Amino acid sequence: MREHFHVPDNYFLSHSVGCLPRMSPDALTAGLLSPWMSGENWAFWMEELEGFRAGLARLLGVTTSTICPQVNVSSALTKILFSLPKRDGRDVILLSKMDFPTVGFAAKQAEYLGYKLQFIEGDPSDYQLWDEAITDRVAFVLVTNALSNTSHLLPVESICTKAKEVGAISVVDIAQSFGAVPVDVAIWDPDFVIGTGVKFLCFGPGACFLYASENMLSKSRPLDVGWFSHENPFEMDIKDFRYAPDAMRFFGGTPSPAPYVLANAAIKLWEDIGLDTAHDRIQGHLTALHERLPNGAVVSPMESDKRGATLVLANSYGDKIRDDLTAANIKFDQRKQGYRFSVHGYTSAGDIETLAKIFSQLNR
Repeated sequence: MREHFHVPDNYFLSHSVGCLPRMSPDALTAGLLSPWMSGENWAFWMEELEGFRAGLARLLGVTTSTICPQVNVSSALTKILFSLPKRDGRDVILLSKMDFPTVGFAAKQAEYLGYKLQFIEGDPSDYQLWDEAITDRVAFVLVTNALSNTSHLLPVESICTKAKEVGAISVVDIAQSFGAVPVDVAIWDPDFVIGTGVKFLCFGPGACFLYASENMLSKSRPLDVGWFSHENPFEMDIKDFRYAPDAMRFFGGTPSPAPYVLANAAIKLWEDIGLDTAHDRIQGHLTALHERLPNGAVVSPMESDKRGATLVLANSYGDKIRDDLTAANIKFDQRKQGYRFSVHGYTSAGDIETLAKIFSQLNR
């Protein structure tokens, strides 16, 4: 798999930015620059945009009509929260303190509509906490599939089921899971899904997305719109706006085609390789690394069915190996929960062994 990507040595930062597919520069020339130079620009660029919707739908196992491209996850969430009428007696937006901060920042703006934020206290991977918190006062349940800081997988299916039982709207964030672990929208049956391809899917920045269930599409009237949100963008009647009949009603104004051109190249690559192949290699790499660590060294899950693609080493151990990591030019980052090292299907056995040897020093 590694031969298909430009992978720096000892790169353990795919949770931030996935590595560039080798086919991407040529795809960018063919899909963006050549049409630009020829003057046949928007005809080709719109095909790329629709190709992105269709390709992403295939990867997620949903219909193209339910997918809307987005510029980032924050914008996608904001559009969702402000697209549905506030219902009497439901004034709570439920989320976890362990969500990526942008989720909380975007959700807090809904306080202008009379909502209030309620945070899950404790371990958000414990379904019991969600079960107790999801009451008939809850309007939206925001659930992150794989936590950015600790790589824990949350019980998304159970949370979405409980939300549906009490009439709450579920929004699932798959930014840190899509491409890293299996994502099954059909089984979860959420109302909305938001995510990005900049990480494990290797789309590059800017190719984000919003999924809206068929049931939600008929109810959603986004406030943040543009001419591409229109039923017929080329009608050009400034006095007559009609929402697009599908998820494109969430789109907005003129798009930047470059992110979707790059994403389409990566989607083709994943359809050839198979995301399952990457998933299996990721878990194999993590198991190999865990075998070289002492008990209690990590704050991320040990069990393969409970973790994403990131190993998080407790900060208390970091002081002992920081110099070794720097000397070996290991590319990683740090949060208050610990040192983060993500693996991918393109991570080499040699890179795993380099990091594993450093981890082995903790056993001494």
